Amino acid sequence: MAGCSLSKGRGYFCAGSVGGIKKVYLAYYHGAEAITKVETDSTTNFGRVTDVTTKGGGSLEFFEFDLDRQMSSFNQTILTGKGGAVAYQTELELHMSHDSEESWMRMQEVAEGLFQVFVEDNNGVFYLAGVENGIECTGGSYAHGGDVAYTDYVGYVVNLTGAEPLPAFNFGSTTSPFQAYTSGTLTLSASQYNTPQV
Repeated sequence: MAGCSLSKGRGYFCAGSVGGIKKVYLAYYHGAEAITKVETDSTTNFGRVTDVTTKGGGSLEFFEFDLDRQMSSFNQTILTGKGGAVAYQTELELHMSHDSEESWMRMQEVAEGLFQVFVEDNNGVFYLAGVENGIECTGGSYAHGGDVAYTDYVGYVVNLTGAEPLPAFNFGSTTSPFQAYTSGTLTLSASQYNTPQV
């Protein structure tokens, strides 16, 4: 944790970053090998993730969900209190177009579950949220939004929300977070459903 003192300022960044997110990766918060701890470098590269601990040091499997381009969002709201408390509320709005029999079943699992979530933004940067308390569905809509004209949106809009004592961990963009760490392994499931309904 950063504490109450500053060690560096922040300069102006050149243009180049873009908004939006393109994928989320979900793992069950109550899974047998859920993440229990994330360690960061507090000396030379403050904030850089150095280790991830899973229950028993085993492998936690994440499932990939591809999102509609330039429609989904990831925000973190800073929550403060007069008593000195600070927390960070994670808010995800996920848009996934098209419907199918299996999509219907998968969305039920998302709506009813509690997750630890990796978010991949449009710059290729990965963020990990929901480590302490999990992320859960707080609303959304199914399939036929309007469903009048040919061009009306058919798909799923899912709102996921969670609150944590720390903001989402930034894993950077240089490497995939799905790998072996000293104290656990994060893996990406090879099971990916992408066949349209016919």
